[in-house]
Amino acid sequence: MASLTFYPCILYCDAHNFNNSRRHHLWTNSEFQPNLRLSFRTKRNRVAKRWPSMALSEDTDQSGVHEWPNPKTLQEMIQQARNALENGLKGGKSRQLLQLLLPVDQRQFNFLDTEPRDYPCGIREEFNACSKVVASILQGLQVAEENAKILSKPFGEIDNEMDPMALMYPSNKSVAAVVFPISDTLKQIRLLAKGDESRPLLLVNPQWRSTGQIVSDFGIGPWKRQAEEFLSTFEPVYVLLEQRIGEASNIVSGSGGVVRILRCYPSDWNIFLMAWDGTSDLIGTTTKQPTYKELEQLVTEARKRIPWKAPPRIAGGSEPAPPPLPESLSRFLTHEEIDQMDKISLRQALIARELPTSGRMDTLKERLKSAQENAAI
Repeated sequence: MASLTFYPCILYCDAHNFNNSRRHHLWTNSEFQPNLRLSFRTKRNRVAKRWPSMALSEDTDQSGVHEWPNPKTLQEMIQQARNALENGLKGGKSRQLLQLLLPVDQRQFNFLDTEPRDYPCGIREEFNACSKVVASILQGLQVAEENAKILSKPFGEIDNEMDPMALMYPSNKSVAAVVFPISDTLKQIRLLAKGDESRPLLLVNPQWRSTGQIVSDFGIGPWKRQAEEFLSTFEPVYVLLEQRIGEASNIVSGSGGVVRILRCYPSDWNIFLMAWDGTSDLIGTTTKQPTYKELEQLVTEARKRIPWKAPPRIAGGSEPAPPPLPESLSRFLTHEEIDQMDKISLRQALIARELPTSGRMDTLKERLKSAQENAAI
């Protein structure tokens, strides 16, 4: 059972939205346990004693303890996931689970936005977005060749061909990732794991659900037990989820809120309370993935000391304004970088500079280049 740590307000910049549906199931652990209250310094000292020599690429404080900030952009999430994956391999975790917060819906142009602004996209769009993120993660791994080509092929039986799933791997086949696996593909995943046990195997954003319903996706009795025993061999090295708790809105006052749950191997699970402007407060940690009841208690306690921030409204309407984009998206870009950007990246850069985002790709690129040249004069 997880032990909880309450923290005073520690400010970070971000936010997101987690859809608690079949395809974004929050894996929960055991029932709630009374809180273990620790100071922030005590928590850091315990982590330092447990991993005194781990070589991590994120920033550390003076005591050498690793800190994982709440990612402000998609690129930061990709870098965190890659670092956690590498750390897992160093720790002997060849079977890994990744749960990524996808850049879809309101997060497509602003990764900090937590409020739904349109109908949610379909699972096929989510799968395509996830595949692009996984390709970026795999390309930067040490086990993959430099500038390795990432290959992808359908995964599972013919009966499952309507479900979006893929097996992704670099050209040297040094690591394999199963993207959007479902319960019906568990047999193929077992065969893949046994085929080369030395090769890292990743499960990315699984679509199965084993709790919260009468019958698990894995069945009942021995079938469910065998499935869960096998899946327990996969370490959740990187998890970034967003969940709505209680009166969960960042645009109206309430007792609940939107939280982001972050786990980067080998650290504990951090829980951040989001605000409309993209900032977040670290309100606690758990040694295991927190349950809804634990999250509810953390948010209730946090609301007593963290004032609610009322968002401004978009001019001419009642819709709340999106959070400001981080400064990293408005940095100077070379012409070569601009030429390689896709439409989403171009629009993000234009929004960060308060420029129009309509037009063809060539128009957007020229608009961005001209704006930078004018700013340099």
